[in-house]
Amino acid sequence: MNTVFSAGAQLAKSRGVLHPMSEFPQNSSPDDKPRLVVVVPVILVCLGAIVFLFNSTPSVRKESSLPQTNGVSEAPAAMMRTKHEPLNQNKARTLSRPPSRLLPQRRAEAPQEVPSATAVLQPQTAAAASEPAPVPAGGAFLSTADIEISGQVTLSGTPPPEIRIDMSSDARCGQLHNTPVTTRHYLVDKDGGLANVFVYIKSGLNGKWAAPAQEPLLDQIGCLYEPYVMGVMVNQKFQIKNSDPTLHNVHATPYQGDNREFNFAQPSQGQVNEKSFPNQEVFVRFKCNVHPWMFAYVGVVEHPFFAVTSADGRFRLPPNLPPGTYTLEAVHPKAGSATRQITVNASDRQTVDFTLRVPNSP
Repeated sequence: MNTVFSAGAQLAKSRGVLHPMSEFPQNSSPDDKPRLVVVVPVILVCLGAIVFLFNSTPSVRKESSLPQTNGVSEAPAAMMRTKHEPLNQNKARTLSRPPSRLLPQRRAEAPQEVPSATAVLQPQTAAAASEPAPVPAGGAFLSTADIEISGQVTLSGTPPPEIRIDMSSDARCGQLHNTPVTTRHYLVDKDGGLANVFVYIKSGLNGKWAAPAQEPLLDQIGCLYEPYVMGVMVNQKFQIKNSDPTLHNVHATPYQGDNREFNFAQPSQGQVNEKSFPNQEVFVRFKCNVHPWMFAYVGVVEHPFFAVTSADGRFRLPPNLPPGTYTLEAVHPKAGSATRQITVNASDRQTVDFTLRVPNSP
C-alpha cells in the first residue's frame, strides 16, 4: 500500500498538482485549476479500486482454504432412528446443510455414509420382530402361544321332564313342525353331557379387546329362538332375524348397567334388526310376547374367550388366551353356575370339567 500511495504522490508532483508535503503549490497558474479538477477524482477512483481488489483477495483465499469436513456431516446422525421412529432418508437430507459450491466432491461422499446408518438399524429391526404383537384395541398383548382350554359340562341329578309346547294359538307355527315340540330346559346326552352351557373367563383378564366386525345371528325358526343360548361381546352388533311366515315380537329384558330393555315387532318374514349391549351381563333373556313359549339367553362379556357347550356338553375356548391365572365360569339358564380357578402358561393344553346340579335334586 505504501508503494501505491508513493506512486500516486510522484504522479501528482510531476504534474504540479500536490506539494511533496500534500499541500497545493504556491505558484500555480490559472490554467492548472481545471486540470486539478479532472486529475484528482481520477486518482481517487484508482486508489479506491486498488483498495477494493486488495481486500477481496484474502476472502477468496480464505474460502478456498476451508477444510473439507464442513460438507454433509449431519446425514448419519439424522438417519439414526430411535426405537419407535421409522427410518426416513428424506428427513436426513432435510436436516443436513448442502455442501459448498466450492467443494463439489462432498456430494459423492454423502451416499457412502448411508450403509453405516442401515447397519446400526439392523439389530433394532430384529429386536422389534421378536416382540409380542400388540392388542388391536390396546391393553395387554395377546399371546401367540398355543394355549388351549377345553372341557365338558355334565349334569348331576334327574332333571324334570320337558314340557310339550302347545302351538295351537298360531296355526302357522304348528305347520312348521312334523313332530311335537318341547321345551329345552335340560338337553342331556346319554353320558350326562349338558348342552347350552355358557362357559367364559369371569375374572383375571387385563386389558381390553375390540368387538369383532362379525355379527352373530339370533334367528326365529319354527317359532323358536335359535340358538337357545349364545354369546356376544360388549358393543358387538348382532342380528335378530324373523325366518318365519308369521309375526314375532322380540323382547329383551336386561338388568345390568346401561343395557336397555327393547321390545319391537317383526311382522315380515326375512326381517332383520341389529342390536348390541354396552355392558357385561350373563344372561340377557329374550322372549316373544306373541308366542309365550319362545325364550333365548344371550351372554354378554368384555372379551372373546367364551364358548357354548354342544349336544354332548363339550366346549373349547377360542385361541390366543394370554398366560395367567383366571376364574372360569360355566352358566346354564336352569342348572345354575359353577366356577374353577385355572393357571395357564405358554403352550398349555388344559382340560377343565364342570358338574352342574339340577336344583332341589337329591
